[in-house]
Amino acid sequence: MEFTRSRRKLPRPDLLPLVDVVFYMLIFYIVFSSLQHSGMSLEVELPKAVSGSTQTAQFEVAVHRNGAFYVDGKNVTGTELRALVQAKLVSEPDLFIIVKGDKQASYEHIVSALDHIKAVGGHNLGLAVEVGN
Repeated sequence: MEFTRSRRKLPRPDLLPLVDVVFYMLIFYIVFSSLQHSGMSLEVELPKAVSGSTQTAQFEVAVHRNGAFYVDGKNVTGTELRALVQAKLVSEPDLFIIVKGDKQASYEHIVSALDHIKAVGGHNLGLAVEVGN
């Protein structure tokens, strides 16, 4: 009696887990690279004014249209804004502070930023505008 030997199939590596890992890494990279750039470039659309002068700002506070405060591109709360301004005023008592309020920001939000600054002794203030017709 003659038996035929069957050829053993070599095991093939399963590529599906590798594809899953690469896919998850791609999603991770896309999500975190977009989050990293979102806070870095805060665009504040300034209101236009006929008159205005150029100041060399030593400290800038941006007020976004949604009412959020930004210092050096970082979102800060009112309490954090007070602490930052107070720390700067200790080293530079004549610090000129410019508030850059978005033209679509509520007047209430701009006044709130000014109140936080004045509460810790910031009285040398200016409002940023875009000079134009």
